[in-house]
Amino acid sequence: MALRQMEQLPYQALYAAAFAFLAARPWDTLSEDDVFAVQNPEDGELQFARITGREGDQCELTIFSGVRGLDALWSLSNTPDKTFVSDICCDVSGLCFAAVPKGMLDSVDRDIVAALTLPETFDGNYPVFRSLRPGYYPAHLKPGEIGLLTQVLNQATVIVREIQGGTLSLAVTPGQEDDYVARLSSKNEQGVIAWRTERVTMVLDELLPRPTPTWNGELQAAITAKPVGPQELRLELLLAPPDLSQADEDGAAPVTYVFLVSDHRSRKPLCAQIAVPGASLPEFRQGLPVVLLELLERLPKRPRRVHVELLSLQDSMAELLATLGIALAQHAMPAECEQEQAVLLKQLAEVDMPLPATLWF
Repeated sequence: MALRQMEQLPYQALYAAAFAFLAARPWDTLSEDDVFAVQNPEDGELQFARITGREGDQCELTIFSGVRGLDALWSLSNTPDKTFVSDICCDVSGLCFAAVPKGMLDSVDRDIVAALTLPETFDGNYPVFRSLRPGYYPAHLKPGEIGLLTQVLNQATVIVREIQGGTLSLAVTPGQEDDYVARLSSKNEQGVIAWRTERVTMVLDELLPRPTPTWNGELQAAITAKPVGPQELRLELLLAPPDLSQADEDGAAPVTYVFLVSDHRSRKPLCAQIAVPGASLPEFRQGLPVVLLELLERLPKRPRRVHVELLSLQDSMAELLATLGIALAQHAMPAECEQEQAVLLKQLAEVDMPLPATLWF
């Protein structure tokens, strides 16, 4: 896909912003726990960002939109292992920038780079940009996202430079843990954007109330009345491989979520809940306790423990399992699980059935 002339100028500005951000060496100034915000000049929504990695091809800037985006970044910042939150990239709207070696560019990236002028100080690590949409795998930017990411990168560079100059700090002040440094925007009648640095208060517990779970009381009582057996279960939330035949006009392929319950010791699958491609991940998660209850009803005894890896599954299942008197363990799964998951996902992809669906093994 050759870059059209009308697209060249926005992309040139985006790449210039990316190279300026890298030239500021943000990894020397920001830690992976630092979160700041940049306001979208078009709709006023805050874009929350954090940097990960270090110098060179490991540097990445992740931007998530709005209150749910801040909640996602909080999860990332407070989780030592990315595998525990690997479902987030398909959960929240956002943008992503990374510097990568040439070999990691796809054909679209290479066409864009071929049409642009790279700086003389270019070190061989190419900027790549991706759009994060709920229910879809990361895809190339839409036209409107190019300008937004350019603004975010430019203002992120301002924040880094101000910190380096001693005029700004992202340090958390006691009693103000819910305050975040933000670059806020305003437009005049001529459309000229003016920027200022302020602190904004975002109390997630107030802005993002958690839904109160409800379950079938009679079914819950029947399961609780069962004796506890030796069995242990494993709960996994899997992402089926992208089906490019279902990609939209922007080339974004929808994600198909699969909730898998298996025996923890034998790793034998017991049931799987398969979502409609592109479904809302929060809504899919809300229905998973019901699937688990149906499985527990079928078992002769209550399992003694349930194992999960993803923190989101721990959050959605903890209260139910506590009510049922079943222990919950959250930890990384063995490496061989990935191969088993790939085989199972391939088998499920070959099953012809209307979705969503629940399979019992």
